[in-house]
Amino acid sequence: MEQNKWITLGDNGQAWVGSKRKEAIIDLRKSLSSYRIMKLRKGLVATDQIVLAVNDRMAYIYTFDLTNVPLHDLARILQKDKRIDVIAWKKGQQIEVRSGELEGEFLFQPDGEYYDQYGQSWSLNGDENLLNLTLCDREIKYGVYPDALARIHSSLYSHEGDFLIVSAKPGHEIIGEGSPTHVGGAGHGGLHEQDTLVPMIITGTDSNPSHLRMVDLKKWILSLIE
Repeated sequence: MEQNKWITLGDNGQAWVGSKRKEAIIDLRKSLSSYRIMKLRKGLVATDQIVLAVNDRMAYIYTFDLTNVPLHDLARILQKDKRIDVIAWKKGQQIEVRSGELEGEFLFQPDGEYYDQYGQSWSLNGDENLLNLTLCDREIKYGVYPDALARIHSSLYSHEGDFLIVSAKPGHEIIGEGSPTHVGGAGHGGLHEQDTLVPMIITGTDSNPSHLRMVDLKKWILSLIE
């Protein structure tokens, strides 16, 4: 420890999952049963309308039939489930956010008149409470969804396709075909701070990353070895 710098870091948090399976588990196959969902064993066939890509407490939902299965129709169905706290998709240049828990809509995009603690600027429109944001003199303060705007934006622009993302409230997890469950335990992958915040222990240096986000670690770690 006298000769080296050590970093011990968690890769994700863990949000609790309730012990009553019927309430804890959000089965997207049931929620979206009116559409033809791709079967994993068969792979994508011409008659399939949507594909579910589930990652524990969040999921990507793809449509391959925008004419008959527009994203806002999928969002409208998912909004009926109060266990889903964030639903988001690209709407032109903006990102639209809805919630199963709260009424209203929220739209945002980069490069605007509002700034967050990370120096990122955003254009905002609608009810910011859907992402638990606090606005004060053009400053954005994040609540239970740390760095929510950048994380949602990067998720939706991480690859091409027509899809939306959903994130579950703590106490719940999402399943599709073949998904593992953690009833009475914990899961991760969602936007909530329980999934997001992790411990970090550092020894051998008094320096810190510019911001306490995973995306800020690389530059800081390189500075330690230069």
